[in-house]
Amino acid sequence: MGEKVVRKSLVDQVYDLILKRIQNRELVPGDRLNIEELARDFGVSRTPVRETINRMIQEGFVEQKHNVGPRIIQLDEEQEQDLIDANTNLFSLVIESYHRLDSLEPLVSALEEMVKKQKEALECGEEQKGHEASVGFHKLMIESCCNPIIRDYTMKTQNQINMCTFSYLTNRHHQALSIDEHEHILEALKLGDIEQAKSLMELHNRLAKRIYFGEKPM
Repeated sequence: MGEKVVRKSLVDQVYDLILKRIQNRELVPGDRLNIEELARDFGVSRTPVRETINRMIQEGFVEQKHNVGPRIIQLDEEQEQDLIDANTNLFSLVIESYHRLDSLEPLVSALEEMVKKQKEALECGEEQKGHEASVGFHKLMIESCCNPIIRDYTMKTQNQINMCTFSYLTNRHHQALSIDEHEHILEALKLGDIEQAKSLMELHNRLAKRIYFGEKPM
C-alpha cells in the first residue's frame, strides 16, 4: 500500500511553528508567549494558539505562572541534570532498538551528512547552523528507533534539552568536541557495533554535565 497523506490540525501546525521558533532560538527560556501576537503571525485565531500553549505546558516546554502568563520554561540546575539523565537512559533504549533494523546504512548515510553540516558550520563560524546540525544528528537517531513509545518520549526530552544546549555549543571548543563524539558514534554504527554506539552515546549525552556541572567522563 502507498503512503497516505496525513492532514495536520491547526493545533499541530501551530505547535510545529512554535517549536521551530524555540529550536531556532527565536524564542528562548523565559520569553513570554503572547497569544494575540502569535495568532497574528501565523494567520490563525487565538483558539488553536491557546490550545497549543496548553499542550506545551503539559509537555514541559512552557510554564504558566500566576499573573505572569505563559513563558518558555526555564529549568534550574537540578532539573537540567534530571532531564539529561532521563534522556541518556532513553537514548540507550533507542539505540538498543536498532537490533531490529534490517540495515543501519540509511541511518549512517543521514548521520554522515549531518556531521558534514556541523563541520561546515564550524569552519564558517555559523553558530546557529552548527546547533541545528547537532540537534539534527540526535533527532535522526531518535527517528530510527523501532519502538514508537520510546521514540516519542525520547524526542520530547531531546526537544527540552535543545532549549538548553545552544549556549555551550556557541563555544568553538565545545562544537569541535561534539563533532568528534558524533564521529565516534557514527563509526561504531558503520561497523554495526550497536553496544559500542550505546556506550559512546551515553558519554556524549553527558556533555552538558561535563561542561557545566563538573561531571567527569565515565
